[in-house]
Amino acid sequence: MNAHLKPYFYCAGFRETGTASDHPHLINHLKQLSCLWLFASLFIVFTTLPTEAKSAAEVFADVSGSVVVIHNYDKNEKLQNIGSGVMLASGKVATNYHVIEQTGKITVIYKGREYPATPLYFDRFRDVCSLNVPGLPESRITIGSTHELKTGDKVYALGAPQGIELTFSDGIISGLRQVDKGFYIQTTAPISAGSSGGGLFDENGRLIGLPTYFFKQGQQLNFALPVEWILDLPNRVAVQDTILSADLGNVYQVNALEERQDWGGMISFCQNWIKQKPESGEACGYLGFAYLQRGDLSLSIDSYNNAIRLRPDYAQYWVDLGAAYGREGQKQKKIEAYRQAVSLNTDYAVGWLNLAMAYVQNGEVERAIDAYEQAVRITPHDASSWYHLGLVLSDGGQFDKAVKAYQQAVRITPGHALYFLSLARAYGYAAQPSESYEAYKSALRINPDYSDAWVFLGVAYDKDHRIAEALNAYLQALRINPDHNTALFNLGRFYLETGSVEKGMAVYVRLKQLNPEMAQLFFNTFNKLMFSKNAL
Repeated sequence: MNAHLKPYFYCAGFRETGTASDHPHLINHLKQLSCLWLFASLFIVFTTLPTEAKSAAEVFADVSGSVVVIHNYDKNEKLQNIGSGVMLASGKVATNYHVIEQTGKITVIYKGREYPATPLYFDRFRDVCSLNVPGLPESRITIGSTHELKTGDKVYALGAPQGIELTFSDGIISGLRQVDKGFYIQTTAPISAGSSGGGLFDENGRLIGLPTYFFKQGQQLNFALPVEWILDLPNRVAVQDTILSADLGNVYQVNALEERQDWGGMISFCQNWIKQKPESGEACGYLGFAYLQRGDLSLSIDSYNNAIRLRPDYAQYWVDLGAAYGREGQKQKKIEAYRQAVSLNTDYAVGWLNLAMAYVQNGEVERAIDAYEQAVRITPHDASSWYHLGLVLSDGGQFDKAVKAYQQAVRITPGHALYFLSLARAYGYAAQPSESYEAYKSALRINPDYSDAWVFLGVAYDKDHRIAEALNAYLQALRINPDHNTALFNLGRFYLETGSVEKGMAVYVRLKQLNPEMAQLFFNTFNKLMFSKNAL
């Protein structure tokens, strides 16, 4: 089966890089919590971002007039299938191909009136088609983009399961799997039989996909194909369907095994699939994924290489191969695989993100910056990508650019305390204390028990010789985390500088238990203070 149809939820590279050891710039950030003198400087750039999400009632009011019922009659004009469709601004209707498959006659029902319809463009391969419906009013529907989605986003499904009434359900995105042009969506929004071909809308009422109802072995799997496939239909006229109908069932079954994390069962299933169809790159790709999850890295690499041999143009396989190489410690091969992925699809955000992380791990900061910039170009509403771009820009000393990245992160996700902490520290590098203090306070408003924010706020006060405020910040940090190394170090230094040597040395004893390296640094600081006083 061609990989274009693949609802691939897993992005192996993200899971591969999901620990602190995979992010040297994050490690540096943690190390910097043990130092007194590190700040960052940022300045603000404002851009237009999505408006506040609409309520469910507002979304329904916007989109309910855009969904139609589709009747599929056989050659004897006997009704054989009922599905849903979405009216486009062009006056055409989009739906799943299986809704109109093997039809003799098609009609569209809209507001009680029946309109004759004929297929305009169709792609059995992706299970999507458009219909020409003369006389049907144009829709005011707004087209969204699956590239702007993230797991956890609110979505709404609208269809006509009984061929009469509209069924409106809500849920969240539970998975996004990269496919050609966009992302295949898995959602918790219930989709009933007959709702196939209806609309899946984001929280602003924009069309993002066509729900496809599927029920297999007692488990309902709610999928929606990407809206980009509707837009791409005119370019797919020449696409020929070369897959067996059984392959679609294989995809759903292997996804069900993945959901249960039954890697052994998934391996056996894929091996049988390959025996039945040795030319299936899809089967090899899933087999590589299952081996990767089980930790059989050499077998995973072999399977992905087989998938690439069969489908060398499919970027996802190259990314997954890179992940397998990364886990095996083959850094250069990992980078080359990610490079190949983005050369095949320059708008593949997952590929650019994994490549950026690989460059960071390899110490290639400038190349990492370039790759992160490509990622945020493609997914400008992904706060995490902006944040990581800010980290690597800071690592490269490009603080003016870093501020723009951090500011984007906090504007997109204003409830994330770490983003504000990074912004605050960056203002420190720019010698803008008032902006720095405000950002620290924003972080602490979000999370009053954020000990790191209290510590760095204390450092900022310390730098400005606001000793009482600095001392209070350190004490707040220690109230939350009595073993916070940096807070202890700075509190102990305060004791030494104010002549409370016994209290200072008590801190030294505690630090020696918690962090011998920092205890030695504290001891050196003590000696310097004593030497300075004796010299006077």
